[in-house]
Parts: sequence; C-alpha cells; structure tokens
Amino acid sequence: MLLNLDVASFIPFFAIFFVFIIPIMAIYFHYQQKKRQMDERKLMIEKGLTPPPLPVHENNYQWTGQKNQNLGKGLNMIAIALGLLVGYLLSKYLSIRGPFCIIGGILFFLGLANVINAMITKKESSNENNDETNIRQSQIENHDTI
Repeated sequence: MLLNLDVASFIPFFAIFFVFIIPIMAIYFHYQQKKRQMDERKLMIEKGLTPPPLPVHENNYQWTGQKNQNLGKGLNMIAIALGLLVGYLLSKYLSIRGPFCIIGGILFFLGLANVINAMITKKESSNENNDETNIRQSQIENHDTI
C-alpha cells in the first residue's frame, strides 16, 4: 500500500500549516485592509473632503506605555527564573518527583510579578492623572486672570 493514512502522518502537515501559512495569511489580510483604508482616504482627499484622523491602535503607544510594558516583561523574566530556582530546590530537598514544584514555583512567582506590576502601573497612572489635573487647573486660573 503506497499511502499510509494514519494520524501521525498528518502531524507534520498541520505543524507546517499552522506555523507558516496562517501567520502569512494574517499579515496579508492586515495589509489588504490597510491598503483599502488608504485608498478610501486618497479618494476623499481627491474629492476635497477632509478624511477623519487615523485610528490609534495599541501598537502606537507612548513612552510611558512602553516603559510599563518593559517593566512587565522584566518582572515576568525574573519571576520565571525565581520559579525555576525555588522549584528545583524544593524538588531536590523535599524529594518530590516530577515537575510539580518547578511549575508551581513559576506560576506562583508569575502571579506575584503581575500583582507587583499592576500596583506599580496603577500608582504611576494616578500620578500622571494628578499632574494633568494640576496643569488643567493652572490653565484655567491663568485664563481667568487674563
């Protein structure tokens, strides 16, 4: 028999499909949508209309967003390293077999890192809101005196 149609023979096909084809299709359709938006804007400008501003996506973040994102990534990396270390030491000294201590340590420290990250970003955002409120108040006061 030339064709062996068992389940194991389809694994490489699906792996290649999901790893390469689907991301390529997603990128292609994303750029097609962008092209349609730009063509629509071009037609509006040719007709003399003012096109609406481009939508702001999550990828267009300001410096504070990038700083918070880098802080979160750094905390997650530290948490994974601590989880590996503590989990390995627990499994070695408590004679627990299997990856349970290591996985538990990683999950514990990742959760702790996310809580710390949330507290830090909440504190920074409240400070930024207070600064904006103070600036607005000073603008209102300066406008009243003029």
